[in-house]
Amino acid sequence: MARLTKQNERKPPVKHYLLTWYGITDLRASLALDATDGPILSALKTGKYTDVVILAYTNPTKPSNKFTDELRGEWETMKAADLETRLRFPREKAQQLVDSLSNTQAGHAMFTNWLKAQLADKGIACDVQAIPCELKHLNDAQGIYAAATSALKLALEDTAEKTITTYVSPGTPVMAYTWALIARAHPQHSIGVIASSEPRNPPEAVDLPKDLLMPLVSAPQTTRPTEYDVIIHLLGRERMPIYFGMLQFRSPMHVFMTTREYESAAKVLSRCLPATSRTKTVTIRDPFTPADTRRAIEKQVVQLPPASRVAVNLTGGTKLMFTGALTACWERGLEPFYFEVKHHNVIFLRDGSTVPFVGAKSVEDFFAVNGFNVLTPGHWEDAPYRETRLNVTKELWTTKHTLGRLYQSDEFRRYKTPWGKTKNPPFHWNWGTSDAHLSNTGAATLVLNGKSIPIPKCDDYGQYLGGGWLEEYAFTLLRTIEAKGQIHDLRIGIEVGYSEKTPYTRESPSGEFDCAFTDGKRLWLVECKAGYVKQEHIQKLENNLKTYGGIAAKGILVSSFPIDSAQGKRISSSTSIRTVQAEDVRPEVIERIIAS
Repeated sequence: MARLTKQNERKPPVKHYLLTWYGITDLRASLALDATDGPILSALKTGKYTDVVILAYTNPTKPSNKFTDELRGEWETMKAADLETRLRFPREKAQQLVDSLSNTQAGHAMFTNWLKAQLADKGIACDVQAIPCELKHLNDAQGIYAAATSALKLALEDTAEKTITTYVSPGTPVMAYTWALIARAHPQHSIGVIASSEPRNPPEAVDLPKDLLMPLVSAPQTTRPTEYDVIIHLLGRERMPIYFGMLQFRSPMHVFMTTREYESAAKVLSRCLPATSRTKTVTIRDPFTPADTRRAIEKQVVQLPPASRVAVNLTGGTKLMFTGALTACWERGLEPFYFEVKHHNVIFLRDGSTVPFVGAKSVEDFFAVNGFNVLTPGHWEDAPYRETRLNVTKELWTTKHTLGRLYQSDEFRRYKTPWGKTKNPPFHWNWGTSDAHLSNTGAATLVLNGKSIPIPKCDDYGQYLGGGWLEEYAFTLLRTIEAKGQIHDLRIGIEVGYSEKTPYTRESPSGEFDCAFTDGKRLWLVECKAGYVKQEHIQKLENNLKTYGGIAAKGILVSSFPIDSAQGKRISSSTSIRTVQAEDVRPEVIERIIAS
């Protein structure tokens, strides 16, 4: 009888664990902002996994009350609508929604509850465990490794027979590389890896090279070199991290490893190197196959003398290029590093140590790297009358509301038409007790609220009164910050054009900026509005930041009039723009914005 019972005993089912971070794409899917399921639900819908452990990055300094009742109400209305209506949800409102929930306990709970409900609706049995993980910052390498290790420990402590798979697509590249380190540290568990290059399709298995499981080839270094014989850069959409790598370390040879889509970016970067350095571009066949990147790096390394010092900049390219490149670093004893742009650090991935990055102190560098030449340099002293009319500029600031009435007049609106066609055209404006006049001979007068103000001779008087005065006023405030060494290379009225054309020609500029400067790590563009701020002004500044500044570029919108609530909300939802209201236009306020 006992024998019969033993024969009838069933072997416990095998469990299949998926270990992953969750990211913004997953959160957006849970908020019904996209037409996709997000990476995690797409993986679980395959039915291959019985358990999922989800690591959730938590920002301990982020306020937890941004998801207000008003915002929740708007979201619930949007969520109940059909797909076409949801996809028309205003971009700025969607960004505000994501910003209010991302990296918070409230966001984690919302995503987890949504995921469980989706699985239940589809009849998929999967145990979901979400683990909040506080990190010092998004790319806190040591914190990320500790969190990933805890997820693996949780799975290993399950006494059931099991398989373990890690998911490298959600999260940052540093999070992706950490799963590779976990696999390398535990070869006995045959940990699988999956990745997804298309959110609408289920993920695919990634065949990591067996040599990835070998031990590290060298012990952590206590000092960091400042030069290498060759630096290999993974190049994708963002160019600035590559340029930062070119500035951070001296090297006679830089190799850009990229895809056909970004070969033109490699050409632009090649022109930004000093004459003492050479460049080479290597095109990878498939950026979503780690082995292709690994082999491409090995091919470059075997051609070098045995004692060559080689570093690999892993900041660009896809996450799977990152994985393949990191594998080559372990195998060949190369130095992998990563630029954490937000916090201005270089992370050496072999041991997690960091150093501040050097950065760029010329605004022209940022424009050149992104494919533009400077057409008009924008130096203050290029127009000597700016300094001579400084007292006028300050007076205009104190009487800005008087100018506001001018800007609403028909005479002023009609005058704006010939700007750019006729140099300094004459005008005569009269409003209330104020009067401004420019004769055909260039004689200029100004009366504000009955007070006569002497005007030095200049060739831009109409444009100056129409708003150029605010640009000059903002410049003088920024100049005090530059004098402290907190910003560099301050410009006013700088104009740029595409680098394929010859600089300093008569071509029309592709971009004109009221003020521009760099803090050494980012390009800052300043938009000055002497009139009322409109939606189009905010959108223009956001577009300029992406086009001309690249990753991490920031914008400041200086307004001489109060910004209405609608535009205020629009700006508050932006991750790249900060505004300085009329009552706060002073150096210390701008300093705080730059420091943050």
